[in-house]
Amino acid sequence: MNATHFSKQADIRYESELVHHFRQLIEADPDLQWHASPESAHAPPQWLDLRFDDRSERFKPLYFLKPSIPELASRVAAWDAPNPPLLVVPELSPRVLDLCRQKRLAAIDLNGRAYIRLAGLLVDRRPLPGRDFRFQLEPRNVFVGKSARIIRTLLTDRDRLWVQSELLDRTNASSGLVSRIVQHLISQGFIEKQGSREFRVHDPLGLIDAWVKADAFPRRNTTTRYTAFGGAPLETALQLHSWAKAQSVRLAFTQWIAGWLRHPYTEPPLTTAYIARLPEAATLEQLGLRPVTEAGKLWLHVPDDEGVFLETRTVRDLPLATDAQIYIDLQRTGLRGPDQAAALRNWDGFCRP
Repeated sequence: MNATHFSKQADIRYESELVHHFRQLIEADPDLQWHASPESAHAPPQWLDLRFDDRSERFKPLYFLKPSIPELASRVAAWDAPNPPLLVVPELSPRVLDLCRQKRLAAIDLNGRAYIRLAGLLVDRRPLPGRDFRFQLEPRNVFVGKSARIIRTLLTDRDRLWVQSELLDRTNASSGLVSRIVQHLISQGFIEKQGSREFRVHDPLGLIDAWVKADAFPRRNTTTRYTAFGGAPLETALQLHSWAKAQSVRLAFTQWIAGWLRHPYTEPPLTTAYIARLPEAATLEQLGLRPVTEAGKLWLHVPDDEGVFLETRTVRDLPLATDAQIYIDLQRTGLRGPDQAAALRNWDGFCRP
């Protein structure tokens, strides 16, 4: 079937919209043959038959605008209907999809993403071309901008009990954004409530893994490289920090040198840091630095969002990015960066004060 016939996008607000677009999807599905219960075209189908070759399997749809991991796991555990459930959502998140795989729960979204696991049958289809549906109140990417500030702060202490007012003070984000991100993280099972107002990170490593998948380092930073005439990476870092402190320039070391300072495993091959502005020509001459287009012994990252400077810790008088940020930044770097990242992650002090 021509993909352009399938092209659609919308922000879904109500269950009636979810049902309407789902009916349209299954009627025109290019790969799967669905047969829905013959109720009114505006009513949610009460059952669905999937016909595949010479077999037919019946499902009972479960409609969720925004599936919550705890609620979904509870519903599946208590399921007593004769036919297996089929989760129907505007957009399947990786977190929900992982739960579906673990529980062998059939699921499909309005973008055509489908996962169905039965005896002798596995359907694991990617989204269909030209479709872009999502729940209107679902954050598109919580790992960018001020949303990332909230997650970065939560991961400064994986064992702490938090309240939303603390996140407001530490992130400079609005109360509405903090509330939306917290509720999203709860629904995805990354954090859990502890009473009426408090919550804590429930799955810090899962949250960090989701951040790694969503991160695009070159898009959120502008990187400039320099050669350094003489001096080990630590010496270069100390000189740079001395200048930044004298000039009141925000600075936070990351990647190899920060991982090594936080939990030594591999020798840092170079010095890297987030910086609010680049040194001027006179400073470069003073520090023995010269800009280069490749390699280099000093990499300075000017971030799109200043949130990386809001959460730092000091080691050997040097300001470091958070453990989670260092780990994220070491991914796909080469020069044994992933080895240092793995050692940091497996250390008992990771994401702890």
